[in-house]
Amino acid sequence: MKQIGILSFTERGKRLSHRIAEGLGDDCNVEILEDKGKAKEYLRENFQQKDVFLFICAAGIAVRMIAPLIRSKDVDPAVIVMDEFGRFVVPILSGHLGGANAAAAGIAELIEAQLVLTTATDINDKFAVDVWSKYVGCRIVDVRGIKDVSSAVLRGEKIGFESGFPFEGKLPEELTLDPAEMGICVSLSDKLKPFKKTFNVVPQIVTLGVGCRKNVSADQFEKFILNVLEENNVSIYAVEKIASIDLKKYEKCILSFSDKYKIPFVTYTAEELKGVSGEFLPSDFVKSVTGVDNVCERSAVLGSGNGQKILSKASGSGVTAALAMKDWKCKF
Repeated sequence: MKQIGILSFTERGKRLSHRIAEGLGDDCNVEILEDKGKAKEYLRENFQQKDVFLFICAAGIAVRMIAPLIRSKDVDPAVIVMDEFGRFVVPILSGHLGGANAAAAGIAELIEAQLVLTTATDINDKFAVDVWSKYVGCRIVDVRGIKDVSSAVLRGEKIGFESGFPFEGKLPEELTLDPAEMGICVSLSDKLKPFKKTFNVVPQIVTLGVGCRKNVSADQFEKFILNVLEENNVSIYAVEKIASIDLKKYEKCILSFSDKYKIPFVTYTAEELKGVSGEFLPSDFVKSVTGVDNVCERSAVLGSGNGQKILSKASGSGVTAALAMKDWKCKF
């Protein structure tokens, strides 16, 4: 559910904020702030918790309020400004990765306002690598490279494209499969550099299945998992979720890793894991403790939607791990 904060400080603006909140629908959790004196404190407490902030006020007021809180385009929320008459809707922060442009378009349509976009790729109707990456479920390894790719596109230069995955749809005219100085590389690894200037994009399609002894330290767990990923040329950015048996739901080392790397942690019952089809390395000891002969491999496969296993059980430091990835294609 999308978390939205609306800040409005005039009577007309307050009426508009409630109209928008009512029209956004059940898939949005909307919070309205109408006390300007509490706005800075509200933003400090919620800036990284909300997906979208809509300011119904002068753009300058919004800019001054959010300026101390801005960090990076890959973590900042979408920020949109609207006048109190609801005539113009203007995304001013995180237009692409944060989804401000898309959210602003939805709000403009809702109240029949004029959408005002200022992002160069949008107004020139050009391919935007950050918009595409978000659309296909990929993580950008270094967001600083976005401006380099976009600048090259706007100059009319061809951007190379190399993928370890099949793609469907027509390749955008700004991209080429021919050799190029700058290019986009789509791979589970973030280390491949097929171009002189490589923009690495990693699909988030891998489930990390794990098991561990009780009370393994967070440092031990993290070191082992990162080593497993590196040895198998899988970026941490590729991990969509961590999965295990429900007996490990409160295991501190797993929760710590999940929190540090912002990766969701899901668990399954022994019966659910038993129902996973495939060949797995069995363990009588694991079965005697958990009720199922293998936790990490079965969790990885189940978490990936019965996808392809790319690493069978690896073990060390009291930890077991397996990797599986769901079926995925580059779509245009």
